[in-house]
This record gives sequence, C-alpha cells and structure tokens, in this order.
Amino acid sequence: MPGTDGKILSRTKMRRERLLPVPGDVLVKKGERVQPGTILARAEVLPGDPYVIDLQSELRRILTPTEVSKAMLKRIGERVKAGEPIAQVTRGRFSEVIQALAPIDGTIEFISRAYARVLLREDPKSAAPVAVVPVAKQLDVWPSTLRLYMRYREGDEVVQGAALADSPGIGGLDYSYAPISGIIEKIDTRTGHVTIIRPARTTMVEAYLSGEIEEVIPEMGAIVSCEAAYIQGVFGVGFESHGYLRVINGSDDGKVTSADLSGQLRDHVLVLSGYASLEVVQKAAAGGAAGLVAGGMDHMDLVKYVGSEIGVGITGQEDVPMSIVLTEGFGEMPMAKWTFELLCEHQGKLASLNGSTQVRAGVIRPEVVIPLGPLPEDEIPEEAATPQPPPSKPEPGRLARVLRKPYFGLWGEIVEVPDAPEQLETEVRVRVVRLRLEDGRDVTVPLANLELF
Repeated sequence: MPGTDGKILSRTKMRRERLLPVPGDVLVKKGERVQPGTILARAEVLPGDPYVIDLQSELRRILTPTEVSKAMLKRIGERVKAGEPIAQVTRGRFSEVIQALAPIDGTIEFISRAYARVLLREDPKSAAPVAVVPVAKQLDVWPSTLRLYMRYREGDEVVQGAALADSPGIGGLDYSYAPISGIIEKIDTRTGHVTIIRPARTTMVEAYLSGEIEEVIPEMGAIVSCEAAYIQGVFGVGFESHGYLRVINGSDDGKVTSADLSGQLRDHVLVLSGYASLEVVQKAAAGGAAGLVAGGMDHMDLVKYVGSEIGVGITGQEDVPMSIVLTEGFGEMPMAKWTFELLCEHQGKLASLNGSTQVRAGVIRPEVVIPLGPLPEDEIPEEAATPQPPPSKPEPGRLARVLRKPYFGLWGEIVEVPDAPEQLETEVRVRVVRLRLEDGRDVTVPLANLELF
C-alpha cells in the first residue's frame, strides 16, 4: 500500500485516490460517507483505435533496426499530437530532413525495430464518434447499387482498416476501407454513404473502501479515507472486491474441506487458517463468495482456477468469479498466527480486498482492508497523536518473513545482524542476518530475501 510501511497493521489511516482514466462527472461531495460499491465518478469513453505507421514508407528509405532506434523521436508510452513528428532522418548533400508524422492524437504503444513500424493507440478523448464514408464515390458506382458491393450489413461490427466494399476497377478491384472501428449504422442507397458509429462505453470508479470523501478531484474522482486494519499478502489473483469476513474452521489439524463450506457464502470473504485446495476454492466461487484469504495454495491449483498460466509480471486482470489473497505463499503453508487472529477479531465486518500482484519494478502486493470506526477521544493513545514510522533497519528482536527458497514463507525473529557481508554457498558476498525460525532453527538468510515487520 502506498504510504504504509507496515505489512500487518491492527489500525492505520488509509487514503485511496480513486480516479477515472479520462475526465468525467464526479458524483460525490467532500465529507460524504461512502460504501465500497458507491460510484464516485463516471465517464463516457470512446475506445481508441490502433494505428500502424510504416516508418520505411513515411521516411522513404529502408531502415535497419539500429537506424530505427536513431530515427525515433518518441519512446514507448509517450503521448503525441496529430501532426507531431515521431521519427526523422536526413538525406542528400543538403541534409534534407524527412519526418514521419503522427496521424492522430495518441500514445506510442509499441516500436518494432525489426519491421520498422510504430503502433500508435488513438487517444479516446479525441476519437471521432461517427464516420460517414462516401463508399459509392470511392468505388465509382451508382448509390442505388451500393448494397451489391458491400461486404457488411447494418448492425455488423467492423474494425479500422477493414474493407467495407469492393468493385471491379482498372487493373483489378477497388476498395473502400473503414476509417474507424465501430458498428455499421446505415447504408444509404440515396447518397451512397455508409455511416459507422463508435459506441461509447461507460467507465465508472467505485469507492472500494467504506469511509469518507476526504477530497474531491474535479472531473476525475476523489480521495477516500478511513481508519482500518490492514493485511498485506504475498500473492493473489482477481481485482477489487468486498464482502463480510467469515472464518471457516476445519478439522482439528486445521485443514478445510469443501464439506466445511456450509451455510451462506454469497457476498462473504472467506478466511482459511491454512491451505486452500482447488476443491474448496471452486466451491467457494460457485457459492458466490466475494473473496478468499488463505495461508497458501498449490501453484497448479491456482492456474487451474484462473484457467491459464499466470503471468509473472502482474495479476489482477484475470476473469475469475472470486478474488484470492495468499498471506504466506505457495504450498501447504499455515497463515501466520497474528494475521489469523486479526482476521478472526473482525469476523462479520465488511472488508475490501484486492488480489492484484506485481513482482517486478513498482512492487504491488495483494491486500485485505477492514475499515474501522473512529476511536473515542478518551481511547486514543497519547503516542498516536503524532504517528511515528516503524524502523526500516533490521534489528535483533524484529519479526521477519523469508521471501526466497529454501525458507520461503517461513517466519522468524532476527537474533543477529552481522556488520560485514558474508559469503554464501553460491560464493556471493552479501549482507545477511541470523534468523530464529518458529520451529527453533537458527538460519542465515540474505538481507535482501527478508520482509521486515
């Protein structure tokens, strides 16, 4: 969570900026109380078409991959305006400058150096909602005969660049192409025009948390804040969801089977103290559960639940009926005692969870957020008036969780922090700590492989 140093917090101040991707209408006011499903803002968005720019054609020369890199004036992710140069070369004795111009407002999405092509994604805000194409004129046919040459009918969907119609011409067929993606609304045999409409889709942003509108951001959204218990997981799938916490108790050894999932599951976030089997996950999803929080889960079971191999970059966009947050990792791992006790303490309360995980640059962890009511003034601890950030350095006595094999997912207490780097079995010299695991073993772990609490 941005701005939160701790990973498991019994109480903290949560602030979430909830914004639309494009300007729209904000539907809430400052100070208003909201629930997770409250719609904060809404916008009508026209999808932007992709445009492929052939640099060799635009720059009038054959380009090697190295020359493409030198010619590019823009990078992937940069926004450009229609008519703005995106690449250029010089040629001839007088160093004539030849430029490739952006045909539309948009964003550079991909650069193929091997094929000297640029993929430009049209800016939805500048996308034309309607295109009227003079097909009969382009094909030089009578308007009354237009339907004879059309490849589509009213109501058909077309993509930008598709051939709308064709007719015999000198030396072969003449074509009329769709300038935008959309739906054929009308084929006019009076004028010879074909009308394509680009249907807008409604984009909305919800509050996600149960809290108060701290600030309204005009045309874009708002900041929602609340006091909450916060639990950060190790891995998850599925996007934002919310439901009422319900702890599922299994047999004496802590294992939960599908038979233990009785009663009301719909709109609940189920909490398992340990392992989540595929059978349990599938029954929870079929019963309408909003989410599931567990200590661990088999990786292949998670793949079967998602329906495809899980990307190593980021999760959260999977088309799954229920979000999952794993607090410890993959395998039969029990949930940390204090994590489970915190969830049990708030059983029955409304919780928000997000399975989105990013393991590369800009790390994002899955989370469970349990909004809490404000403390009475006479119960606010004196030290809470000026919150102090937790220490970020490894110190003896601090709790830590191991993030890499061979002790992945295990918890322990730091007993020693050597000053000098030490050589590991891999012959690499790194900073290490001595860690006493919960089972009593003393192990040496690279500092970079630890998560401090």
